[in-house]
Amino acid sequence: MSGPDYRAAEIAIVGGGIIGCAIAYELARKGHDVAVIERGAIGREASGASAGVIGPPSQTDLPPVRVELTARSLAAYPWLVAALQEETGLDVGYRQWGTLLVARDERELARLRALLSWQEELGFDSEWVDAAELRELEPTLPAGLRGALLANDGGSVHVYRLTRALAAAAARRGARLIEHTPALGLTTRGARVTGVRLPAGSLPAAQVVLAAGAWTAGLGQALGRPLPTIPVKGQMLAIGGVLHPPQHVIGGAGGYLVSRTDGTVAVAATEEYVGFDTRVTPAGLQTLVGLVAALGPGLLQGEVIATWAGLRPGSADGEAIVGPVPGYDNLWVASGHHRTGVQLAIGTAEVLVASLLAGAPDPLLAPLSPARFAAPPR
Repeated sequence: MSGPDYRAAEIAIVGGGIIGCAIAYELARKGHDVAVIERGAIGREASGASAGVIGPPSQTDLPPVRVELTARSLAAYPWLVAALQEETGLDVGYRQWGTLLVARDERELARLRALLSWQEELGFDSEWVDAAELRELEPTLPAGLRGALLANDGGSVHVYRLTRALAAAAARRGARLIEHTPALGLTTRGARVTGVRLPAGSLPAAQVVLAAGAWTAGLGQALGRPLPTIPVKGQMLAIGGVLHPPQHVIGGAGGYLVSRTDGTVAVAATEEYVGFDTRVTPAGLQTLVGLVAALGPGLLQGEVIATWAGLRPGSADGEAIVGPVPGYDNLWVASGHHRTGVQLAIGTAEVLVASLLAGAPDPLLAPLSPARFAAPPR
């Protein structure tokens, strides 16, 4: 039996979630030699637990880089999904259903009206739906809503399938997928990272990208570089047996109802700072049932067919961490996307890969630079 394939790679990516696999695919389709190292199975951590909501930014106070990465991702999804389907034969469950963000009171009404104006100014395809039209458009909604913002650009994707498709397409172009292999650390020589330390040896690499989600912080700590990712637990459930599932992604009350192409509805999600705990709890399920009651009470008569939890990669300041790691010439990071991993993944991969190949970060990434966490000089 042959051992693991630890041949030298041009670029090693630590992390096989949606971010790491999007970067791997972008590099592989440009003809570069890539190895993806994943501690478990590709797409089984945060990506496997994600609700898969994609759409325009839902806050007006976001930094321009977040808006730009979202816009690039939304523009890319139609061609990317078609390309992956052709290359791999895999259906990633992508649908542009449209996203309804509902207003339950006057405060939410004012916020969503302002958000609509902001989205329209940025060129997103969004419109307002009056209360009288709302339940005709989406009968599963409760009575008494004040209206809703309909983002026609919005939709959903099955993130686990998308991640697996990106990995499979990258592998067809020569990328190596090394699963069930934790990265124990990095090997270095002076100001250069020389490879990734693995249980059976080291994999040499000319460039390394850290995209290990909530586990990225540990890899940075071993180098003495703060990359403060934080696990943020999200519990979810799926409902089946519903005669009339929502025809849109429905957002409000702090969560989402997400229709999927198999007829089920995902209910997402709690937000818990409890370390690396992935248990599904009665308290979490109670929160999710409350979300169903608030957004789609008709679904309460459906069947709970699955419950699960995952760990989103948050960060110390709530923003993603993307760019070159200070002190090293060939080490990059792409993590900390929190609840917007799938929303930002394709744009993040596009800009990070262009930066890596150019040898310098795109100025767009400056607000996300890991250098912002470096200790100030004394």
